[in-house]
Amino acid sequence: MLEISRKNARIWSMLGMRRVVGIMLEELAGSDEHFIFATADLGRYLGAADFEDKYPGQMIDVGIAEQNLIGVSAGMQQEGFHVFAGTYATFVTARALDQIRVNLGYMNLGVKLIGAAGGLSDGNFSPTHMALEDIADIRPIPGIAIISPADGAEVVKAMYALAEYEGPAYLRLTGRANTPVIYTEDYDFKIGKAVCLKEGTEIAFVASGTIVATVQKAAAELEKKGISCKVINMHTIKPLDTQALDELEEFKLLVTVEEHMAAGGMGSAVAEYMGAKAKRPVQQIIAAGHEYPHAGEYEILLETCGLTVDGIVKKVEGRYRELQNGR
Repeated sequence: MLEISRKNARIWSMLGMRRVVGIMLEELAGSDEHFIFATADLGRYLGAADFEDKYPGQMIDVGIAEQNLIGVSAGMQQEGFHVFAGTYATFVTARALDQIRVNLGYMNLGVKLIGAAGGLSDGNFSPTHMALEDIADIRPIPGIAIISPADGAEVVKAMYALAEYEGPAYLRLTGRANTPVIYTEDYDFKIGKAVCLKEGTEIAFVASGTIVATVQKAAAELEKKGISCKVINMHTIKPLDTQALDELEEFKLLVTVEEHMAAGGMGSAVAEYMGAKAKRPVQQIIAAGHEYPHAGEYEILLETCGLTVDGIVKKVEGRYRELQNGR
């Protein structure tokens, strides 16, 4: 197994999540002759340019045909293979939603979907390549797990876990190259179990994906203002770690942060659970908004959507002060 170390964490950070996926595809294929990597013309993009040469017979490229990708992957899974199917997040979750619903949801076939360019990371190609509704598309389908890693090390941990996971799943990749490092040593990763990165008492942040690093910095800025913040990496959006949420009842403010539309994502999942509780904190959802942003570079899009340290601090501090004043 690949070692979670400070050195590897730096390397994976420089490479970005997509190329870490390529490393893990070879890692899993090398130990499982029934492992299949299927893609819709995105092998090189997912860091698997040399995969077919190294593992002939263990890769299928269906071309730019995402619906066919799901059908072929489901058929291979049904025949006893262990299939990881990767392409653009927005195409696989929207264009092939009917096939996912029937073949993976209804038939409960354990194909693992890999959604590249989740959120805003490929927004320079316009909203067609922004995956801002992918979680909302997949989340209602019964039985499908949704995982959004915070950094390269968590991609490694998640893919090892998914290789052992029997049901279908969706691995959502966010960020680009040179992603911030969250984990520099090994830790306990379990599907459906969140990781507390920082303890606090007044504001509880719940985030997923590479935005977790931004949230950590925002929490540090709020601490300088005398506001105690807890930070939770909710890497598994489904099944949600409800036990971690149960521990937040005494907080003044619960803030969910994600690279997704405000509706239907992780924030909505948290609200659905917390809304049924008699005692709960006020929730603030910080997300990419309710409209498609114009095409632009990743950092500019994050700033436009308020998903920067300054943007998060301003929104959260403002809401916290309102609550202090009884509003």
